[in-house]
Amino acid sequence: MTDSHEVTHFRRRRRDIRIGLLIGFCTLALVVWAVVHVVHTNQLVAATIHLPLPVEVLPAAVRTLHVTVGASGTIQPHTTIVMTARVSARVLQVPVDLGYVVKPDDLLAALDERAFAASLETAKVAAVHADNQLSRMETLLKQGYSSPADTEKARTDAVSAHQAVVQAEIDLTNTKVRSPAVAVVLSRTVNPGENTAIGEQLFQLGTIDDVMMLAEVSEDQIGFVSLGMRGEVGTNAFPGETFVGSVVKIGADVSTTTRTFGVYIRIGNKDLRLKPGVTGYARIVANRSGLAVLSTAIINPVGDHATIFVVDQNSVAHIRQLRYGMRAEGLTQILDGLQEGERVVTVGQQELHEGDRVRANLSGPWNNK
Repeated sequence: MTDSHEVTHFRRRRRDIRIGLLIGFCTLALVVWAVVHVVHTNQLVAATIHLPLPVEVLPAAVRTLHVTVGASGTIQPHTTIVMTARVSARVLQVPVDLGYVVKPDDLLAALDERAFAASLETAKVAAVHADNQLSRMETLLKQGYSSPADTEKARTDAVSAHQAVVQAEIDLTNTKVRSPAVAVVLSRTVNPGENTAIGEQLFQLGTIDDVMMLAEVSEDQIGFVSLGMRGEVGTNAFPGETFVGSVVKIGADVSTTTRTFGVYIRIGNKDLRLKPGVTGYARIVANRSGLAVLSTAIINPVGDHATIFVVDQNSVAHIRQLRYGMRAEGLTQILDGLQEGERVVTVGQQELHEGDRVRANLSGPWNNK
């Protein structure tokens, strides 16, 4: 019994020793792994024991950056037309008012035409008389009873008489003020019973077969906008509907109150639904290709001296000043200071210094945008 008990006790001790050794080995391995991991991921620890500092890098590459510039705005006429009086006469009729939509040749105002009709008839009679006089003078010249000078005067009088007929016809036509285009009446300064003066403004029209969305783009976004870019416009008048146009004009001056620039988006309006004054929101889509890096790689991105760290072939970090452009989708366009393919530190750059040795690990996949 005693021998059997001792054997059992010995076996248990041997098993306990094995388990203890296994646990100790696992613990040691875990400690070693933790130390290696800390050294490879913690810059302070790596620096303390004079090992290369762990960083993550990505090569600078050519990417397509997509930016959507948003701005509120108002629908405006494509062009403005000022209608003035071409003759002086009494106003008989004004069939349009503010906000009326008119089409080409629609009547805007009718003036008293009686005096102009009479002037036209008088001019026509005078022209016939001048033609007859010229014919007689040419006959007399052939018979030797008239001088060339008299005949030339008769010819000049005939030409003047016909010019007077043309002018009288124009004056008579101008007693009817008609719309020259598809437009909306923006202002009206004439009423029946008044007398017009030549050159006096009667109406102001805004053409609306095409309209403009005047979008107020903030000054920090205006650099992304260029002529010809696609503009998508939504309006409060037609919720859920998008009107598509293109940028045709960019204002040169910034508003001193709102710090915005006016960007004009031309939109087709054949159904004439969009009227001046309708408010809405414009989205201007900008796509630009260029050298880019992750935005997190840039140090002091809002200062005058934006910088990055570049890792050379010897795993040494060098600080680099650069000039950057647009930023979108986590990427920043690099305009100057970096070459394609150079390895840029994206994680760990805050504790780096010029000339530090690094252990560079490639960051996760960066899909082409």
